[in-house]
Amino acid sequence: MTAHEGRTGTLDWSDGGGGPGRPLVMVHALGADRDLWAQQVPALSSRRRVILLDLPGHGSSLAAPGHYTIADLGLDVLDIATAAGAGEFDLCGISLGALVALWVGINAPDRAKALVVSNTAARVGSEELWAARIAAVETGGMEAVRETAVDRFFSPEHASANPAMVAEATRVLLSVDPVGYIGCCAALKEADLRESVGSIRSPTLLIGGGRDIATPPGESVWLHDHIPESTLRIIEAAHFSNLERPDDWTAEVAGFLEGR
Repeated sequence: MTAHEGRTGTLDWSDGGGGPGRPLVMVHALGADRDLWAQQVPALSSRRRVILLDLPGHGSSLAAPGHYTIADLGLDVLDIATAAGAGEFDLCGISLGALVALWVGINAPDRAKALVVSNTAARVGSEELWAARIAAVETGGMEAVRETAVDRFFSPEHASANPAMVAEATRVLLSVDPVGYIGCCAALKEADLRESVGSIRSPTLLIGGGRDIATPPGESVWLHDHIPESTLRIIEAAHFSNLERPDDWTAEVAGFLEGR
């Protein structure tokens, strides 16, 4: 692992090596860490050099105090790619990580050549939702958002059938530094890319979750309607669609990246 002194904290990232294709940078969801991609890395690293990072306060990364912006997070991702020697790369994100990917696609099209944008929206939630989430963590720590967050990660049927997966996702959520979680929630509170996603010209794979209540599939349809070079896939899963339907999710991403 390597540390990057960024705008939002000291961010750890790892270089998984891999195939000869253009490097693939992967950015996880709010309340998760880089291990969210564990089921995808073996297949994707056979084709690409895979670079994983932890967002501030998540996983092994340290969080700087204060509220972040989506630009702060996006610029940190670009700096990590630069530190890894990836002048050009493909960028994959889920949830908050996918919103960051959209920002990078808008603002650094010369760097991010193809985008995978999973389970997100150009405007995620509302100012009121994120203000309430921030207030809850400020007063009650991560335990205060355990039920709200974890209930959105998986569909009820999947959660019931996979208690160990739910327990691990809960453990990771509760391990997040509240400082970093609050900073990232602040970025989500202010981020609204609805007026700018139409400028994205990079080939973009949009993956929506048919059971996703955090970012419903209609949000992916909206992005597909507004991003010219986009492909839309809907997977019958909730917010962490790459965990709930790993084979389907990985196959869609691998197929999209093939030959790029």
